[in-house]
Amino acid sequence: MTLKSSDCDNKWLEKAACMIRQGDVIALPFERLFGLAANALDPSAVAEVASIKERPAESSGRQPISVILPTLASISRVSEDITPLAQQLIRRYWPGLVTIVVRAKPHLPSPLVSQSGLIGVRLPGPSKAATLATHTDLVLTATSANHKGQKDAKSDEDLANLDGLTMVVKGTVSGPPGSTVVDASGTVPIVLRQGFVSIEEVL
Repeated sequence: MTLKSSDCDNKWLEKAACMIRQGDVIALPFERLFGLAANALDPSAVAEVASIKERPAESSGRQPISVILPTLASISRVSEDITPLAQQLIRRYWPGLVTIVVRAKPHLPSPLVSQSGLIGVRLPGPSKAATLATHTDLVLTATSANHKGQKDAKSDEDLANLDGLTMVVKGTVSGPPGSTVVDASGTVPIVLRQGFVSIEEVL
């Protein structure tokens, strides 16, 4: 793992915020998994996240990178089409472990958006990632801190093989499952990934 030098403050929150604002990628605890956080509206930072994850840059054949919000109102930064179904799920499950897939705004960084023009978004529950998003007031990337096919990271000690990180925030998490992913871009919820919240609860 390669960590870049920085003039940022040594306290983890101020240091992480400084690095995020300057376009870097950090790893830190989300609710149940370690994830990669970067400014989701900075194309270069998002491209770096995709590179660390070893995901292809082109839209075909890749899994979009989800995002977390600093506040509920900030969903307008990534989507202008929040369906009644999405609003219902938001009221019931946020903040928490349900990622809601909605229609993406134009011109968002490509790795965030599916081929059908959708983006996964979530208001996170208590975690260092949530604290960082709130502190910076930025929409942040929210993808697991591992390469495809590798085990999910549950502590900072599990991240030794990831290159390109600027900072790793120490901590431990309980581990998978992560968030449940629900497509709410239409009128019927479609569970794309079963996670911590059960399918039956969503439906």
